[in-house]
Amino acid sequence: MHPERVRARLDRSATTALRLGHEIGGWMRRGHDDRRLHRFTGHLDVLDGVLSRMLGAVVREIEAIDPRAASGEAYRRCGELDGAVFTIRRLFDWYAAKYDQRRDPVLAGILACADEVVLSCWRQPFEDLGREPPTGPLAYVEPRFDAFATPRVSVPPDLRLPADSLVAEFVGRLPVPVVCLPEWTAVQAWWLTLAAHEVGHHVHKDLDPGLENASRDALAEATGDERWRRWALESFADAYSVLMLGPAAAWIVEELGHGPPESLTRAHGGYPPLPVRLALMAEVARQAGLGGAGAPGLAGAAGALLGLRAGGRTLVELSGLSPGWFAERGTVRAQARSLAGSDPFLPRLAEPYSARLLLAAAATVVDAGPAAPSALHANLLRHLPRCGPPGRLGVSPAGPPVARLAEELTGRLLGSTR
Repeated sequence: MHPERVRARLDRSATTALRLGHEIGGWMRRGHDDRRLHRFTGHLDVLDGVLSRMLGAVVREIEAIDPRAASGEAYRRCGELDGAVFTIRRLFDWYAAKYDQRRDPVLAGILACADEVVLSCWRQPFEDLGREPPTGPLAYVEPRFDAFATPRVSVPPDLRLPADSLVAEFVGRLPVPVVCLPEWTAVQAWWLTLAAHEVGHHVHKDLDPGLENASRDALAEATGDERWRRWALESFADAYSVLMLGPAAAWIVEELGHGPPESLTRAHGGYPPLPVRLALMAEVARQAGLGGAGAPGLAGAAGALLGLRAGGRTLVELSGLSPGWFAERGTVRAQARSLAGSDPFLPRLAEPYSARLLLAAAATVVDAGPAAPSALHANLLRHLPRCGPPGRLGVSPAGPPVARLAEELTGRLLGSTR
């Protein structure tokens, strides 16, 4: 084959890669300038650093192909590197679509609320330890029945097809955790309560590297039942959600899990049976000073979770919990009474805990019985984005430095083409 045709083939591959680089660079610049993404500048820096390094390595590989070599080999190598560019494209698109939801008129309002709730639940324990929180979770909405968290080293449910296996591997390695919320949050904002449990998974992973194993050991020892090792991660997230939201956390679990009696006695996934989950959450609430009858049979399990330590402090201490917030005359009850009206008076929304308490108040309204759901939703859309002090969802990633991670992923990407 004439060398000019080989050069044209090389140029096609190089042009495709360079065009993607320009697209990613332009999107990143717009993201940094967009007020709606101001919480995520740390995320964007991580993604830009990794994607740019990977794409640059692919371009250098294309440029290294000798157009005078055997044309079949040149074409074969170009095809392999085109596949690498597609992997980078798929990885970029997977993340960009989730940030871009904040530019969607239908979803922008609820995600502005979600960002404040996630931030409120995320940074509390890190700041109580005097640490800068690592890059925190990115919330997004998807047509799903439930919510889920994708921490680092997890595979997102929408990336489990064989064609996406390498993309899923990279998503699992990148220090940009995500929280998926069901689409009905866009019309019923109080379902953002689900975020507290999902953020709890990320806190569990990133607050202390030994915390997950410590949870398994503590629960198994406290209960004498090895099944709690399987249930430890979800039980930690349940306990964390109680410390963030009070009784509202249990209400949402019961609402999602409610079903025929015979279905409630089975454990599924990493969860204990629903009655056990609810009883554990009730006992966590009682031991944390939030009142209620609790569940004495699960005192050991609840105590094991609340007694977990990071930086020498217990989970309760790191949660920033004040039981008075949930008392009869406390902040949550007062806000619930106000939120039920058409023009609520909601002072003191600038505290780090304000978003989660306001959300707990909304769930209290719904749990209490008939209300005006459209008014409640509108009130949350109006007031949740006003909550909390200024801040970002972390500026430095958990895990290895970005440059080292980018080098590792680039090696994995190029290795997959040979």
